[in-house]
Amino acid sequence: MSVKRILSAQNEYIKKLSKLKTSKGRKEFGLFITEGERSCFEAVKCGFDLECVVMTEDFFDSHQNLFSDFEIVVTSEKAFMGLCDTKTPQGVLAVAKIPKTNKISKGKYMYLDSIRDPGNAGTIIRSAHAFGFSGVIFSKECVDVFSPKVIRSSMGSVFYIDILTDADINTLENARKDGFFITASALYSESKDISQMTKKENMIIVAGNEAEGVSEEILSFADEIVHINMPGGAESLNVAVASSVLMYEVAKNE
Repeated sequence: MSVKRILSAQNEYIKKLSKLKTSKGRKEFGLFITEGERSCFEAVKCGFDLECVVMTEDFFDSHQNLFSDFEIVVTSEKAFMGLCDTKTPQGVLAVAKIPKTNKISKGKYMYLDSIRDPGNAGTIIRSAHAFGFSGVIFSKECVDVFSPKVIRSSMGSVFYIDILTDADINTLENARKDGFFITASALYSESKDISQMTKKENMIIVAGNEAEGVSEEILSFADEIVHINMPGGAESLNVAVASSVLMYEVAKNE
């Protein structure tokens, strides 16, 4: 076990880690933070490359055998709080390398077109994992997938499925060339009810921005457009709820 004690919040390495709370810092260093014992274990279980595990002095004293295969940084409560996004952290976090996989393999994917809310993004990742989807693709305009709020909202699912970022219409075009069927969701009069949607072994379902929906460019490109029937009369569904319903519809007969 390699253990470093860095107690000062003014230490240069601690300052570097504090920058990972920002999107700019995460891009600069190619790292992100995941907080809490369970989330750290999920990252390890799924083979994420950890730079280190950071613990408070109290947590380390009572959990010295945890994460012993990784470099451990023990720091003060004050310095640790400066790294956290949560108000009541557990005293442990992992610093992980951002995966650079941008290749769509086989299977079913969600494509998120300009989704901005981190809670929605994390929930969709969690649902994709639950319903057996291979991954979630984020367009260039989406929220930063490795922000603390998205990681937390995914409840660990972010470590289990493919996460692709900085996608655009070319990503969908290349996927179609590789045999993927593209389904977009929108409340169009000519769209199909989801009960009649096409279900393929290799497919991508597109969900759109919270306020504006799927872009016209993608709608005109998609192989089909589907909608969710709402007999109760609500105008629309939250994008995370709608995405979950769509994924369930695809998965329910498998």
